Amino acid sequence: MKVVPVARLAVPTGTAAGTVVASQPSADPVIESRRFAALAAQPAPIFRAAFEELIVAGVYTVLADRVLVLRVSRDGTRRHAAVVAIGGAPAATVTPSSASGLDASPFIAPGPTDTEAHAAFLTALEAETKRRPVFHGTAADGTTYSGFEAEATAEILDHASRSLAEGTTPHPLAMIFAGDPTQVPAGIAVVLHSAKA
Repeated sequence: MKVVPVARLAVPTGTAAGTVVASQPSADPVIESRRFAALAAQPAPIFRAAFEELIVAGVYTVLADRVLVLRVSRDGTRRHAAVVAIGGAPAATVTPSSASGLDASPFIAPGPTDTEAHAAFLTALEAETKRRPVFHGTAADGTTYSGFEAEATAEILDHASRSLAEGTTPHPLAMIFAGDPTQVPAGIAVVLHSAKA
C-alpha cells in the first residue's frame, strides 16, 4: 500500500494544541469556541464554518501536500509518528467520512517491527523534531503534542509504506508510529476535503 502526503492537513498553531484537544467544556467562551470536540458536536455546515473561522483566526494552519511528524510526550515517554494518507491516489480523492468534509479520525498503526527498520524510522522522525514546531501544546492531562513539518519526506514515506500490512485500506488520515502506537485526540490533525453540497 502506498503512503502519500496529506493533500490538505489542518493542524493547530503555536500552543493552540492544548486548547483544541481539550475534552472538558470551558466556561471561557473563547476557549470553548476553539475546542474541537465542541465544534464537532454542531451540525455539519456549522461545524465546517466554525472550523474555517479558526483557520482564518490563525488557531489552525493548513499544510498542503506535506508530511507531519507528531511527537506525543506523556509520563516521561515520547512517541513519534508520521501523519500521512494511505492510498494509491492523492488523499484529496478519498471520500470524506462526513458531510462537513472534515476528517479527524486517523488510522493508527505501528511502524516496522524489524529492529533495524524500526531504528531507522525512529531516527528519521526524531531528526525532524530538531527544528521549530508548527505547534507545541500541553493538554489538561499533562500530555504534550508537538508537530513538525517533515523535510525528509521521501525517506519517511518509504519507512511508513514498508511498515503497513498488505491489504491495508486506503485512508485520508493515518498516523504511523515508530514503535507502539498511542491514541491521539481528535483535532490535532484534520483533513480538509471539499464540503458536500
